[in-house]
Amino acid sequence: MKSQQQTTRPVAGKRVIRISYLIAIAAAIVFLFPPFWMLETSLRPTKEIYQYPPTILPSRLTLENYIYVLTEMEGFRYFLNSVIVTVSTVLLVVVSSAMGGYAFGARQFRGKNLLYLGIVFVLTIPYIMYLIPIYMMEDRLGIRNNWLGLILPYVALNLPWGLLIMRGAFSTIPLEIRDAAIIDGCSEFQLWYKVLLPITRPALAATTIITFVFAWQEYLFASTLMTKNQWQTLPVGIVWLRDELQTMVFGRVGAMFVLSFLPVFIPFVLLRNFFVRGLSEGMLKG
Repeated sequence: MKSQQQTTRPVAGKRVIRISYLIAIAAAIVFLFPPFWMLETSLRPTKEIYQYPPTILPSRLTLENYIYVLTEMEGFRYFLNSVIVTVSTVLLVVVSSAMGGYAFGARQFRGKNLLYLGIVFVLTIPYIMYLIPIYMMEDRLGIRNNWLGLILPYVALNLPWGLLIMRGAFSTIPLEIRDAAIIDGCSEFQLWYKVLLPITRPALAATTIITFVFAWQEYLFASTLMTKNQWQTLPVGIVWLRDELQTMVFGRVGAMFVLSFLPVFIPFVLLRNFFVRGLSEGMLKG
């Protein structure tokens, strides 16, 4: 009897694993089908989109929807605004987080713990609470409807997260590495840039992805602070483009959504391993 029970347990365990895999595959298909259908629709000729019965795969692929959105409409301007704002935000946040994280994680100075608690407290406040004060400040400074009017708030909103991740990454580096670099004659900048910073590449990747996703897809600040059409970013511009089309032209609407989705999806796929390692090293250990 005991031997039969021992043999049935591995079999039951394998069945549970197989069922779990089947459930995971089914869930993946359900979640991946809408993006796939959107991409496939954007590459279809217009006549095939409305034909009946519909087909799963198009007879041929075309870029006419993307060409129309980027040349005949204002899509390229919105895309360019998003690229400038997002890239500038990411660069400023990553550099500032790397420098501030080094100070919090590898150096000792008066008021360090109190200042760090202040940064953590900032993270507990919903970012929507900053919208009205930022709007009033930018209106007085005259920097609304300007790239700087979005870059500065985005940097301020993402910098606490970057400091939290980078502080944890720098604090996990053994003291022996820093001591050996100092003995070898490294200056403070060389110690940070050439010795410690390469070790924190996963945390840098995590900070980059989090900041990039936030700045690229953010809608509320962009729609409130940028009231002129020429300064709108892509998430807000998609609404304008939809109104410009006046009808739901599915191929062109699909092209607009793909243009807003791929710049987030591709970096995440390329840096996914660094992203997971960076979060675990920078936040769990820190």
